[in-house]
Order: sequence, then C-alpha cells, then structure tokens
Amino acid sequence: MESGLSFQYSGWFIILCLALGAAYASVLYYRDTRFDEKASGSKYWMYGMAAFRFVAVSVLAILLLSPFIRTRNTQTFKPIVAIVSDNSESVRNGLGKDSTAYKEKLKALADKLGDKYEVVNYTSGDGLRQDSKQDFNDKSTDLSGAIDELNDIYYNRNLGAVILASDGIYNKGINPVYAASKSTYSIYTVAVGDTTIQKDQKLSNAFYNKIAYLNDQFGLRIDVEATNLSGKNTKLSVYEVSEGSNKLLQTKEIGYATQNFFQSYDFVIPAYKTGIAHYRIALTNIEGELTYKNNVRDIFVEVLDGRQKILLVANSPHPDIAALKAAIEHNKNYQLDVEYAETFAKKLNDYNLVILHQLPSGRQKVQNILKDARDLKKSLLFVVGSQTMLPDFVRAQNAVIIKGGAEKFNDVTALVNKDFSLFTLSDKTMQILPKLPPLNNFFADYQANPSSKLLLRQKINNVETDFPLWLLNENSDVKLGVICGEGIWRWRLYDYLMNKNQDATNELIGKTIQYLSVKSDKRPFRVNVAKTIFQDNEAVTFDAQLYNANYELVNTPDVDLKINGEDGKSYEFKFNKTENAYSLNAGFLPTGGYSYTATTTLGNNKLTASGKFSVSPLQLEEMRTRADHKVLYQLASQHNGTMHYLADAEKIADEIDAKNQLKPILYDTFLTESAINLKWIFFLLVALITAEWGIRKYFGGY
Repeated sequence: MESGLSFQYSGWFIILCLALGAAYASVLYYRDTRFDEKASGSKYWMYGMAAFRFVAVSVLAILLLSPFIRTRNTQTFKPIVAIVSDNSESVRNGLGKDSTAYKEKLKALADKLGDKYEVVNYTSGDGLRQDSKQDFNDKSTDLSGAIDELNDIYYNRNLGAVILASDGIYNKGINPVYAASKSTYSIYTVAVGDTTIQKDQKLSNAFYNKIAYLNDQFGLRIDVEATNLSGKNTKLSVYEVSEGSNKLLQTKEIGYATQNFFQSYDFVIPAYKTGIAHYRIALTNIEGELTYKNNVRDIFVEVLDGRQKILLVANSPHPDIAALKAAIEHNKNYQLDVEYAETFAKKLNDYNLVILHQLPSGRQKVQNILKDARDLKKSLLFVVGSQTMLPDFVRAQNAVIIKGGAEKFNDVTALVNKDFSLFTLSDKTMQILPKLPPLNNFFADYQANPSSKLLLRQKINNVETDFPLWLLNENSDVKLGVICGEGIWRWRLYDYLMNKNQDATNELIGKTIQYLSVKSDKRPFRVNVAKTIFQDNEAVTFDAQLYNANYELVNTPDVDLKINGEDGKSYEFKFNKTENAYSLNAGFLPTGGYSYTATTTLGNNKLTASGKFSVSPLQLEEMRTRADHKVLYQLASQHNGTMHYLADAEKIADEIDAKNQLKPILYDTFLTESAINLKWIFFLLVALITAEWGIRKYFGGY
C-alpha cells in the first residue's frame, strides 16, 4: 500500500502558508517580556510556544488549500487452473476398478499445482459443476457445453489453463474441438478408457414418433451395430411392456456377416389404446460381449385420441405468423391451419381454438368469424398489432379495453406477473422473458377487465406499468387471450441467440395455446405433471390448484401425493405452497411407468386427482463404449497443451511450470480522500493549541 499527499493548487502556496504561520508566531511572541520574571529559561519556553503556534497556523492554512491523500492498494491474483473431470457413466465403464486411482491421481495433480496457482475443480457430464462428488452417474457427456460455460465464468479473468480428464466420448453438444476454437487459455488432457475394438453389439438408434394416434400405426426404425462378432447370430425383438409383463410383438433374425456390421430394421407398431405405451427393444445376448446394457432399449409413445386443430386467421402476411406456427407445431399434439381473412370461407366447427392476427382491421371486420365463434363458444386468441382497428377490437371481446390513437406506438418489454395462477412457467423462462427484445404496440391507455388474468405486463422505457401485454380471460365457459403487441418473431430469434434453443418462447406460447384450446375445467382440485414422458436425468415436477366455493384459488390445506411405479414401489410427497397454489419437485425416478394420486381436504370434502406419466431411460452413455482419445489429442495440440495418460498426469504440472507462461495479475485500486477528514490532524491541532495555552496559563500569560 502506498500513500501520497496532493494539492489542487501550486506548491508555492505552501511557502505562503508557512510564512503566515511564522508571521503569526512572530507578532504574538516577538519581544514579549511577560515571562522573564516568572520563569527561568523563559527564552526557551517562548521558542516552544512560538513553534506550537507556527505549526498550528501553518497546518490550518495548508488545509484551506484542500489537500487530499491518494492511496494505492495493489492486489495480486494467482493464475487460475481449472481441472475438469468427466463424470459420465462411460468413464466409469472405462475405468472399471481403477476409479480410486483415477481420483487420487487428479488430487495429486491439484495439490502439486496448488502452490503456484489457484486450482478450481469441476466435474462435467450432464452439466458443469464445481467441487461436486465424482460418482460417474451422469447420463450424458457435453464437453462443448463445459468449455462454453468455463468461457463464460472466467471471461476477463486470469484463467491460464484447463486440464480435462475424460475418455473423449461426447454425446451432447458439438465437437469440443470446435467449441474451444476461441479459447485463449492452454488445454491439457488426461486420457482414460480403452480405445481397442471389443466384441459388442448394440442398439445404436431408435427412430419413432413420440406421439401416435388411436387406431393408427407408427413406424419404428432400429439401427443395429456390431463389432468383432462376424459369424454370430442374434434376434431383434420388440415387446410391449404392460403391468410388469412383456408381450412379444415382432421379431427379426440377424446374422453378423462382417466384423464391422451396421443395419437398419423397420417395424410397424399398432396404437390401439390411449395413454402412454411402453415398448422394449432387445437383442439376444452373445457370449463375450463387452457389455449387455446396450442390447436393450426402452421407448415410450403417447397415444392420443386425436390431434387438436387450431385455426389462425390473419389480416395479411407477417413474420409473427411463422413464429407462432413454429412454436405451436413444436407440440405434435397441435395442427395449425393458416388462412387470410380476405379469402377465408371455412367453418369453425372442427377447430378447438381460433387465433385472430391483427383482426378486426380496417379492411376486414371478420364479423362472420366472431359471430360463429360466439355461437359455437370457441376460444379466441387476439394478436393486436398496427393493422388492428381498435374500436372494433374492443367491441369484439371483453378482456381488455384499449383507448388511444392508432397512429402512435410504443416499444414495450415484458414483466412477468408472479401472481398469475392459470398455469406455471419454469423459472428459466421467467428469467428470460424480461430480457427479450421489445414488442411494438399502441401508445394508449390499457384497462384490463377485473376478471382477466395478466401473465405479462408492459415495461415502457424502464417504467414498470400495470398495462397488460399478455392476458387471459374466461367468461361463461368461453376463453379469451390477448397479446397486446407484435414482434414475437424477434423473441424467438433472440431466445435462440441467448440460449441456443427456443424453449422459453415455445413454453410461453405452448402453455397459452394449451390453456385456451382445452375445454374449461371446473374441478375444484387439479394436479398437472409437467410432461407425460420424462428422461431419467430429468426431475419430475408437478403443480396443483385448489379452488374454494367462490372459485378462488386457495392453498391453506396440505396436499399429499403418492406415486406408484409399475415395479410395485411407491413414493410419497407433500406439495410445497407457492403464492396461491402448489408445486412439487419429486426429483429423479427410475425408468418405467408411474401413476399418481394427490389428495387434500377442503372443509369437509376430501378431494383427489390422479394421472399417469413415464420415465424413459437416457441410454446415451451405452451407445459409445470405445474411448476417443483423438478428440483429446486435438484439443491439447491446438491449444498449447499436451495429452497425457492417467499414469503420468502429474507431469502436466511440470510442463506448465516449464513454459512459465501463466503469470499473476496485479490489480491496483486507488482511494482519494480529503486530508481534512483525517482525524489525527484534528487531534494534532488540538494538542498544539492546548499545549501552548497550558504553558501560557501556567506562567501567567493569560
């Protein structure tokens, strides 16, 4: 730490301050003879008091020049070395019984680096986690995602090197070599696993539609691979799994004619019962295989009674139409037809929901569509834009009143209403929505009907308002939705730019469509599972709503949930209470089919709700069993590093030291403070003046 004194004025003024102090002391004590008769050595007392007065006056004068103290504080930050350990199941399979040695080697490497560098330990698989337990249970490997996340975490920080311990197998994301192309730090790799070709057969892929329709048939294509099994025979079978028993549907004989075998096989499976159908694909085991785990694959297909049809009628072409179409058809349960008002001549009977895009407009009043929708009690979703005729729109619905001119427009961003209760959005989606680009809407006064439920509110120029941006309404069993703005296409583009997917906008639009297209549910107690088919690395989540006699949301009583698996095991939970509803994260469940029953008591009434879901195995780690050290070699060689095997992993620390490229960073911080705020100066002045006054008083000078 270094400190220095600085002045706002020229240093010559200090000489004037000293001269002022000297003049003041001289005038006060020059030829003063009052102490001659009262004190021996009075001359020296006079000099002392004059010195006290000189210093006090000079310091006071200098303080009038507004001096300030500038302090420099230097902090030293060690270079950071991140050790990333692959925590996937394929690494466990490759290590076998050597997992303890693997952990000890990495710990020894971290200890050796810890003297000179800041070492941070991570595990990677389904995602990147810091200092988490190495249990090798992750169901997938996303090496590129781990590199991207490290780049984000250590952006503008002194990350000098990354050490990646892995078998090189990745089954999510892109090739990590491409992901690391913009990384500026060195990358070292520790190669584990076996690269030799083993005897093995596997179901490498299964292609099928996750949704089928009752009394229809769906295609199933299965890819079979085999290595070093030439001359061996097996059977490929498809079973239907129901209540713990397997019913054989179809089978095919397979003969492996070559050492590297690959063949696709097609099956046609009938869907004869609604619900979630569980199928098992299996190869007959062959003696000597590396593993039997990849010989079996379970798939789940949701069989629906019919696809819901949605009609979108537009005033004219607009990019929002394509955005809505993509988001709606992301759910295979929906079929969207797009028509234009000028040529529309269809009937609404076959549709579950009608979307009116910027209608009614000046040219298209669509009175016939509005009348048919009222008569048939069809749900409507209005998308308000610059072509909408506001007076006609206000008369066409009772969810919101918009008063204002039709020539001025605002850019508004979204604010999520946390009190919204008709359905729930994920936390990630609620965090993303306020960051999306603004929608364009009318500069007007918005008045939502008291019965309307606001999902999103408008934020105008950083001012939070109660104006609705996205709202829903239900009156007399007719549901209405209103989106008060255009530009949803920009939301989807930015969602992909930020997250490499469009899950947030798909969820927002999808749940809105789901609420509007489903007939009104008047049950006082409802429980919804987030999806009907989960992967086994996904947490199973529920939400629930409870209504009193006035049809108001309440969450005073407790809600219990019991989940029963097809294997006979059961799991019991209690819902958490949210603002005015319930939610539950049941965590990860084993693969298989499940039924659930939720119970609660409202007053004297016992209420129940039930349903079904399934957990499908994510068998990515069984699909590739041969380590890929080429990826690790490329990563290291292209980023100023080297690849080592586990036995000599500690040599990486010596190589990093030998290159002497990782340097600490010095951060200087400066603190400027006015000298008049220093307390010690105050006490110095008080001491000087008090000493002078005491001496004068003692010798009778006052």
